[in-house]
Formats: sequence, C-alpha cells, structure tokens
Amino acid sequence: MKSTKILGLALAGILSIGGVTAIAHASNNTVMTEQAVEQDSYKENKLKEVALNAFQKNFNETVDTKNLYERNNEFYEIGGHKFYMTEWANENSEFINGNTAIYYTAVIDVETNKITSLQYHPGEPENQNYENFSYDEAKNLASNFVKANNLLDGKSYEFSEAQSKEVNTAKDSEGGWYYHFYFKYDGGKTCLVNVNKDLKQVTEFILDVDALQG
Repeated sequence: MKSTKILGLALAGILSIGGVTAIAHASNNTVMTEQAVEQDSYKENKLKEVALNAFQKNFNETVDTKNLYERNNEFYEIGGHKFYMTEWANENSEFINGNTAIYYTAVIDVETNKITSLQYHPGEPENQNYENFSYDEAKNLASNFVKANNLLDGKSYEFSEAQSKEVNTAKDSEGGWYYHFYFKYDGGKTCLVNVNKDLKQVTEFILDVDALQG
C-alpha cells in the first residue's frame, strides 16, 4: 500500500510538472505571438512614414491622413521578394470611381525600405484643357523629374523614345489624362513615369516595372 501511495504521488508530481511546463510553453508562445504582432505593427508604421515622406518629397503632396481612409495595407511577395503596399483614399469602398476620387498609393521594398512605386491620383480633370499639354512638354518634365529626384540612384539610364511614343499614340490612350514615359536603366530594367496632363506634373512612377508586376 505504501509503495502504491508513493507511486501515486510521483505520478501526480509528474503530471503537475507536465502541466506547469505546458502552461509555460503556452505562455511563451503567447508572448512570442504578441511580440511578433508588435514588431509587424511597428514595421508597418515605419513603412507608412516612408510613404508619407515620399509623397511630400517627390510630389510635394502632404497626405491628409486624418480625413482620408487607409485602404489595402498589406505585405505580399513577388518572386520571393517582400513588398508592402499602403494607400489612403477619400472613399472607404472597395472600388473608387468618379471625378471626386482622390487616392495615394505606395509600394515599398520591405528589405531596403525603398519606394518602388508611388502614385497620386487627384481625380478627373474638370474640363478638356489638359488636351493642350503637349507630349514634348511632358517628356521634358518627366526627364527632369527623374534627374532632380535621383530616381534611379545615380545609375546610368536613357529615355526610351520609341516605347514612350508607341504607348502615348496608341488608340486606347486617346483622350487620356496621362502621358507615359519609359526609361531604361541598370542592365535593361524599365522605369515608368506618368505625367498628369491636367496638373502638368509627375503623379506616378514605377521602378523595375516587370519585376514589380511579377
């Protein structure tokens, strides 16, 4: 009887220890999860700061974060490379249409914190006067933008006249609000710069278009 009691106590002790260990593991996992969430949240906030600063620096636009909605904030991967997309818009809906639509969208390389795509959409033009803004004026504006903002990090580049003219004279581009200009750099990569005809300024650029689109 005595040995049976001792065995029972021993088993109870083992079970007790096992229970404590299980609780400890669960507690550690909870702490690790909370830390991961905090780290992701911290990273997101830092990336949003990068985006907001980029809008100010490149487009001279201060995003009204108090009155615009945050949309489409997400991490994603293309070809094993991780990106973060963040967006602010004046309507909290899945799709934004109409001439009152305003939105700001940024895509950031998570590893380098470098902006890979930046877009400011100010809404549709109020009239047709934008049609008077010439291709050559917009081309010079885009070229100056690339140089002044050191958009390609000092890498040598050249303006792709043939590709730009082909896209801007295509039938489906007639009456469009944007001119699209292409620059070749860094061993064949393509940078796209869009000029808003109504505002007469660059409102979007995409680095390494092919890679970003997967």
